[in-house]
Amino acid sequence: MIIARRLLLAAGLLLPVPLAVARAPVHLRMSWWGGNDVHRAHLRALELFEARYPHIKVTAEYTGWVGHLERLTTQIAGGTAPDVMTVNWNWLKLFSRDGEGFLNLQQQADIIDLTQFDHDAISMSSVRGKLNGLPPNMTARLFWFNKTTFAKAGLAVPDSWDTLMAAGPIFRDRLGPDYYPLDMNFQDTVALLYSWMSQKTQQEFIDEDAKRLVPDRNLLIEAARLYQQWVDNHVVPSARERASFGHVQLQETRPWITGRYAGIYQWTSSVGKYVETLEPGQKMVLAPYPLLPGATDPGLLYKPAMLYSINRHTDHPREAALLLQFLLNDPDGVRTLGARRGVPASAAARRILEEDGQLTGLALEGQRQIESLPRGIVLSGYYEHARVRDGFNDILEKLGYGMLTPEEAGLAMEREINSILQRVIRR
Repeated sequence: MIIARRLLLAAGLLLPVPLAVARAPVHLRMSWWGGNDVHRAHLRALELFEARYPHIKVTAEYTGWVGHLERLTTQIAGGTAPDVMTVNWNWLKLFSRDGEGFLNLQQQADIIDLTQFDHDAISMSSVRGKLNGLPPNMTARLFWFNKTTFAKAGLAVPDSWDTLMAAGPIFRDRLGPDYYPLDMNFQDTVALLYSWMSQKTQQEFIDEDAKRLVPDRNLLIEAARLYQQWVDNHVVPSARERASFGHVQLQETRPWITGRYAGIYQWTSSVGKYVETLEPGQKMVLAPYPLLPGATDPGLLYKPAMLYSINRHTDHPREAALLLQFLLNDPDGVRTLGARRGVPASAAARRILEEDGQLTGLALEGQRQIESLPRGIVLSGYYEHARVRDGFNDILEKLGYGMLTPEEAGLAMEREINSILQRVIRR
């Protein structure tokens, strides 16, 4: 019998069957925030991942944006955070000031193809040389205008700071007092002033080593005066007019839907929701980014829109890395998630979605504009720190309601924001 078996093997008629390698089951947890469309896409992607790796099961923990930070903070503090987490970029300043808050993904470079991410994506996701996460997409604030309304006013969309300022009185005189070239809440206003001041200084906005703002007192006062000029020249609605709509998001207000508010300064990752609510016949376009005379760097607010990070205490770092590779670079994961978060940061993912025709429209145009502009002025994560953000917003609100003069607002920014930075920056 043994001789017969050997003869059959030698003849190639009886092939040995390889033994299946049993893998111990692995359970991962992953958290994210988003809307229903994002949730459905992520859940489908996790199903495909589990089909690819049958020994790995992933429990999804998803919420809306509101309350996600508080939930994650509690989990991290209590040692119950998921294996894979979606974190906002500026949260690295809260959870990983020394770079040790999350797993260093460089350690998983044999699983995750890091070469698909450019220098900005890697460097802005790193803390003290440790790669704390990878961005599904990068984003920047750009200018988007309602071309239909501007044409109605007999104007092309603005391509400079001066043409934006000049559009205000023309809108008022030709279209009526309830038409404005641009609409911004206080947070948007601070962002636009950030870019304008950065063009003036050609330096980063926050000096993290000195723990203070780079713009000096005079420039901060000049910026506060500029905001007041925008209001006085009918470029943007006054604080009182904006407040009359309550806490409704801009894209849901009648002035936006009907084209009376004809411009925004918004993130490339969120522009789609503004287009969706416009009445039929309204056309939104990307505008050239304005530059002050003598400025070479536009001072873009450019950053990872969010990060996928791995819990440094996970029992399964290799499997968690497989999940990141699947979501960020793998054709099945990429196609399933699509461009719901914006244009992917991964070059492989962009190629896949472009070939499939999933990358079109304003978000793609915005990404190409970003790539065409200098990005030497790097955004500090402390700019988006909650206390810094709220400090700026409070001062702009007081200015907007006439409780402060521009001079007093500029002095308040110098005094109060620098005081906040001294407290929150820990080196």
